[in-house]
Amino acid sequence: MINSKSRKILIISEVFAPEEFLINDLVFSWEKQGFLVSVLTRNPSYPHGKVYPGYKNPFFQKEFIHKIPVFRVQFIPGYKTNKLVKVLNYIWNMFLGYLWAIMNGNKFDSIYIYQTGPLTFSSIGIFIKKLYKKPTTIWTQDVWPDTVYAYGIAQKGLSRIILEKFVKWIYSNCDNIIVSSPGFVPIISKYCPPKKVQYIPQWSATSKLSECKETYQKINYPGKFNFVFAGNIGEVQNLENVISGFETFLKYADSREIWLNLLGDGSQLSYLKQIVDANNIDNIKFWGRIKSSDIPYYYEKADVLIISLENKPIFNLTIPAKFQSYLNAEKPIFGVISGEVANLIRNNNLGWVVSPDNIQEIADAFLEITRCLPETLIEKANNTNILLDIEFNREKIIQEFTEIIFG
Repeated sequence: MINSKSRKILIISEVFAPEEFLINDLVFSWEKQGFLVSVLTRNPSYPHGKVYPGYKNPFFQKEFIHKIPVFRVQFIPGYKTNKLVKVLNYIWNMFLGYLWAIMNGNKFDSIYIYQTGPLTFSSIGIFIKKLYKKPTTIWTQDVWPDTVYAYGIAQKGLSRIILEKFVKWIYSNCDNIIVSSPGFVPIISKYCPPKKVQYIPQWSATSKLSECKETYQKINYPGKFNFVFAGNIGEVQNLENVISGFETFLKYADSREIWLNLLGDGSQLSYLKQIVDANNIDNIKFWGRIKSSDIPYYYEKADVLIISLENKPIFNLTIPAKFQSYLNAEKPIFGVISGEVANLIRNNNLGWVVSPDNIQEIADAFLEITRCLPETLIEKANNTNILLDIEFNREKIIQEFTEIIFG
């Protein structure tokens, strides 16, 4: 019998360090425990669609991060701003991954797939399984085909038939399917035996503050009371409605010392800045992209953290990784959101929840929050830490994964 620590595990992930994703923490944890892990990913380019400083973009390259072999394939630059390039990039990454898999897939004992977006790159793991009969596990953060439908793509006709057959091929050939939200279970169970599917949540990607840092001293939010949104600023984050609600709120009495701070970058950043400028909306500041290592210090100086998503069925089933990071920050949460996260906020008394589509309701909540007693804010903040420890405990979750993959 092969000792669990002598088994060679291949991690297949479209993103990996130096890109900042939760998979890094899991892989580095396994490496520290002495497990033999390797990673297949693409050359680092997220989120700007261009190669990171210090890297080149050849067809194939290999490096070591800590002691972990990381195998990389080429990407096509410019995928952030051009939809056709984005689609071609998915196909190209997959094609190069298949070539790599033919030459190297048999060197590993099992496959672990971390899926954050398209299933194209994840399909490399299924290709290896079919070619070399390797046990395969997938941890999915983004459920296809429903996410594709939410963007208005492949909703009918031949494209829908092809997409659903591709999705079924992926899920039906996995030995274990792990989902990051319980709402994903019934969706994926349509494409494979339900017994394969289990829910294991994400944990916080940020750490608790253990000491004061120079960065913390330099952070100066503009208001006396500061709402903070941090993360990807894209279309599905529904920030246009958040801004509209805040604009309506500003018309109320004496809101000059209350600010909305938006931290991050994304496809909607320029558009949202144009809205704010065109409508002369006061008390909104765009901070741009913040290093993940500094984010906890920005959270610490916030009064309330905002989480928001469009009101669509698939997004209502999602628990974004940001939610766990917000819990870790021990701050009240304002959810402009429906579904799973809204229920977690309500049921655990973590903050406030409003409909993502109701501008007046959003504005009224801004007013209610800023007028509540300090004791109310403290109580809701304390509840976040309780939920984090019970349901989203990092050590417990990593141990669950370890038992599945190496047990």
